[in-house]
Amino acid sequence: MRKLGLYSLRGRGSPMERNYFWRGGRSVDRNGYILVKSPGHPFATKKGYVREHRLVMEKKLGRYLHPKEVVHHRNRKRDDNRLSNLRLFRTNADHLRHELTGVRPN
Repeated sequence: MRKLGLYSLRGRGSPMERNYFWRGGRSVDRNGYILVKSPGHPFATKKGYVREHRLVMEKKLGRYLHPKEVVHHRNRKRDDNRLSNLRLFRTNADHLRHELTGVRPN
């Protein structure tokens, strides 16, 4: 099929760049976060993806983030992964304390 220029609709068998359905290793999850293919990452999912904002923060710090560390988007846009838009919290409790300060429930 490949000699004739035809491709399988299933897209199986060819790894990453050689796969017909390859989109550069980037996708968006259902929550709006950008995922990047990084199969060698210690905290990658089973399919080998890591959220891009975590990779950006790891590159800045020069180390892997701990699983409990939270990266916050200052402008609340989950696809805006500029370093100036990201802030690191040690725990989710610290993150929630920052998010909920001054917020009053209805």
